[in-house]
Amino acid sequence: MKKLTAFICSLIAVLTSFCVVIGFTACNNDEGAGELNLLEENLIDDNYDNYYEIFVYSFNDSNGDGYGDLNGVTQKLDYIRDLGYTGIWLMPIMPASSYHGYDVTNYKAINSMYGTFDDYNNLITKAHEKGIKVIIDLVVNHTSREHPWFKQAIAAKTGQSAAPKYAEYYNFSNTSKDGYHNYGGGIWYEGQFDSWMPDLNLESEFVRDELDSIIKFWMELGTDGFRLDGCLYYFGSGSANANSVEVCKFIKETAVKYNPKAYVVGETWEMRSTIEQFYKSGADSFFYFPAAGNGDIVKALNGRSALEIFRSIENCQKTAGNYIPAPFLSNHDSGTSTLGRVTTRLSKDEEKIKFVYGLLSLYSGSSFTYYGDELGMVPKDNGSDPDLRVGMLWDDGGVKTKLPNGASGNADFPFGSAASQLQNTSSILSYYKLCNNARNAFPALMRGTAERKVLSDTQVLYMTKTYKDQTIKIVVNLGTESKTVNEVEGTLAQSICVTGSIKQSGTSLTMPKYSIAILT
Repeated sequence: MKKLTAFICSLIAVLTSFCVVIGFTACNNDEGAGELNLLEENLIDDNYDNYYEIFVYSFNDSNGDGYGDLNGVTQKLDYIRDLGYTGIWLMPIMPASSYHGYDVTNYKAINSMYGTFDDYNNLITKAHEKGIKVIIDLVVNHTSREHPWFKQAIAAKTGQSAAPKYAEYYNFSNTSKDGYHNYGGGIWYEGQFDSWMPDLNLESEFVRDELDSIIKFWMELGTDGFRLDGCLYYFGSGSANANSVEVCKFIKETAVKYNPKAYVVGETWEMRSTIEQFYKSGADSFFYFPAAGNGDIVKALNGRSALEIFRSIENCQKTAGNYIPAPFLSNHDSGTSTLGRVTTRLSKDEEKIKFVYGLLSLYSGSSFTYYGDELGMVPKDNGSDPDLRVGMLWDDGGVKTKLPNGASGNADFPFGSAASQLQNTSSILSYYKLCNNARNAFPALMRGTAERKVLSDTQVLYMTKTYKDQTIKIVVNLGTESKTVNEVEGTLAQSICVTGSIKQSGTSLTMPKYSIAILT
């Protein structure tokens, strides 16, 4: 019976990746509990999406060499789409000096470890067939010291090159400065991140021409957009410098020149005022760091504060203005005090791990999920970048990809593999799937303007979200006990529960702890 049930569940998972889900009730088996009721999707052709961030090196190995690759990502497109993700962010896939890829040596090539351009083209084609967009990391603040541009620049600075223009590609000095490194021979060069990552001179017209060519190259391959690394550091050590904002403007305008629908999201690791400045660039999105890590969402959860989570939802939208917010919980950057993995920050508390994603799903914008968070992945060392980039546990056969340089060991998976969680309707993975489905089913949830209705119970959030002609009501119990909420409007359309179920009787809702009700 278990084998038959597993087969049926697998078949449904495959079928739902090719069609819109209508009133689907997930399979139950001995490992599962309850039902997973998915609604019909109502997708809009714009740049609001649920994005899934992938470190290709560690994600899925298709050829058995121990390294994740582009074909491995293609193999998992059904998995990604079935979870409700409509976009993928690929961390750097260009050749680089380091395992992480953020020190590029060739902007118009594929890292040979990851595959070929044929593999990339196939990934783009298959992703688009399934309604998944693909954006890639565009790292333009700096290159590798091994990039031919830097070698040519040094040659030009020392009079050994017939191409003096390359001396303009980077920022040089004859004396020591903050953020500069001694190359020797009286040559100092800027490298705010690392001595092996010299900073490009983004004011140079030669560099701008190169960037235009690079953007055109990837756009013509079918790439849907870019994630911009380190926008704060485009000029100096990190600020909302007007010149840095202008670079984002240049990249966005260049991208839409080659693809009018191009999506650009930038990394500005700062608070609201700084992020607001970068939206003046016209780029679509900038990551909303105040809600991530141990920020707004975790604080609201721990304080069981309806007001605190509403303020964050509202501030996230206000910060973006007429553009697209980009809320997220974690990514590849290190440390439990900053970002790190969700599971570690919440001390492996399964209920909280689920509920923070439920709260994230209430934010308007394009949400971002770091691969493995849907499994409750726990790194050996959450303060290390390499440990945040280790392999996925796809099945009970163990992690198949090699450890990145410097990682202390494979992650723990206290809540099971992807295969086992797919068969368990009460798993973390299934909860993520339910949240993403709600965002895809209700345009107002992903795009709407939020208004709060104040209740006497400070642990219950009651708000509306309106987008065009759709208004939905959302009721959230942030408390640790069941609550009855009276005088609610509308009919219960979707329940997102960590445990138990929501019951409606007239204008009253009985809600278990950590639950979300969506009414129409």
